[in-house]
Amino acid sequence: MKHRWPTSLHSQTEAIFHAVRSIREAKADCTLGIRSFGSWKVYKYETHRFVVLMIGNGRTSILDTAFVYDDMAVYLEERLAHYVEKKRSRQTMETILSALGKFEYAINQYIEIHALEIPRLNTEPLRIEFYARSRKLLRKSSKTFDNRAYPDPVRLIAAINDGTFQLQASLQYEGGLRTEGVGAPSNRRLKNPLTKNGLRGISADPVTGSEMGIVASEEKGGKETEHFVSVPTYRRLEEYISRHGKLESDYFAYVEAINAAAHKTGQYVPGRGSHGLKHNFAQERYLECIAHGMSHEQALQQTSLETSHFRLRETLTYTRG
Repeated sequence: MKHRWPTSLHSQTEAIFHAVRSIREAKADCTLGIRSFGSWKVYKYETHRFVVLMIGNGRTSILDTAFVYDDMAVYLEERLAHYVEKKRSRQTMETILSALGKFEYAINQYIEIHALEIPRLNTEPLRIEFYARSRKLLRKSSKTFDNRAYPDPVRLIAAINDGTFQLQASLQYEGGLRTEGVGAPSNRRLKNPLTKNGLRGISADPVTGSEMGIVASEEKGGKETEHFVSVPTYRRLEEYISRHGKLESDYFAYVEAINAAAHKTGQYVPGRGSHGLKHNFAQERYLECIAHGMSHEQALQQTSLETSHFRLRETLTYTRG
């Protein structure tokens, strides 16, 4: 191959996903690209889990499409059997199928961009088969959940119509902020708007090294916490504060908007509310830390800092799935 190709399968995965990153681009310009930062994180995380199986099977390249197909069939069989045994919802399985669909698209895009003489990957029949089986064997997941996290937070946020509430929800999901951190304290007598003082610029994520926007907020007893959000969300926040001077809203109106979106997307459970997004953040951040080489304790500590918790035992309530 004439193109530069990483040795590690995990690095290869990052390389091919980079070719389909279309965050902030119009849907008409990138029908199949990944335009949502939340989806970008989830799809890559699920794909890296699959790649672990490929490594265990001794594979050396994700461009060996025949091996990718064979390993994917084994992986999906294992995942489905596990979820049936654990009585998990089919939405969990459908997330994996969506992620592996994007993985296929990313591989084929990479092959095309670099004009490689490699057979294209076609796992659609396989994924359709497992989609049908999951619908038959797994529960729908509409009323019963294992924890307070939303099954599909990205879809939930997209269903929030109000721009202020949607931005606040994005900050909670991506950065782990509390409601008071996004300017919606539950105590109406308190005012804690997010202002330009909380905008700390673009810097490297301490875990992944990727460029992230830093948002500082006072939460939990007035302690300041730095949160890492996607650059597009950070720019939206900058623009919002520049236009309105601050980000704030009525707590109850904000929660009502989230609940309405949860009803609309089939994810409503009494008591989940805005805090469910913080659970989503903690679970995804913990797994991201693990994926980047941290120990269990180190991952808990990092997640604790970013959720404004200072005791690891508190964070365990968020990261249990």
